[in-house]
Amino acid sequence: MILVFSTLVHYSGLKLLNHLTLSIQNVVSVVGPNEAIYAAHFLQLFTSLSIAAVFGIWMAPYAHRGERSLLTHVLPLSKVKFSFCYVLCCVVLLLINELVLLGSFGVVFGFSSLAKGSFSLILAVKTFAFQTLCLEVLMLALALSSLILGQVTTVFLGGSSLFIMQVLGTFARFFKQGPEFSLLSPKGLLVFIYHKLPPVGDFIFDFMGVMKNGIVPVEHLILWMFWFIAFNLLFWFKVRYPIQARSTEA
Repeated sequence: MILVFSTLVHYSGLKLLNHLTLSIQNVVSVVGPNEAIYAAHFLQLFTSLSIAAVFGIWMAPYAHRGERSLLTHVLPLSKVKFSFCYVLCCVVLLLINELVLLGSFGVVFGFSSLAKGSFSLILAVKTFAFQTLCLEVLMLALALSSLILGQVTTVFLGGSSLFIMQVLGTFARFFKQGPEFSLLSPKGLLVFIYHKLPPVGDFIFDFMGVMKNGIVPVEHLILWMFWFIAFNLLFWFKVRYPIQARSTEA
């Protein structure tokens, strides 16, 4: 399913870009590999976000038994190792999505374009590593919410949280600390809270930065890593000590 979904999105999107022409002041230009590689990364970001969200919400390891156990992510592993395997499986899916992107780009624009100066393997690896770290944090947060609140609630809660974090990120970017900055003020309190949470509102700016020059702000990277470890520990604890098994599936 992931291969089909990813291939359709990437191939059709890149095929459309390949036939796209731009007219600016009577100057007609086409979208070539140099421009398409950046648009391709955003297509890949959309598909990767979808994969991480679905994997986190609908593949959460409930204590299903009997026939329902096949509907969830069940592995013959101890619960101590389950968190690691759960994260690793999501990484594999994201890697498959990345390889589909490169394959689709090569088919549409020619594999020789991947060897030219318009494509940097080092920047692609850095972009994938940073994106994967951020999406793993999101996936674990959604999985925790699914285990505690349920899948349907998590869908609405996750979407609302992402929107709020984007608003807070924009707010924090435009209202930097200044001489008049006060933690006790509403503005100062919002900025302080945002700076302790995963920098979701800055993700697009950081994503573009690492995609172009391979640089991510150190403070943002530290926050992502901190919350990745924290969500991993909470996820392990929740799997290790579930509230209750579902009586309807005994």
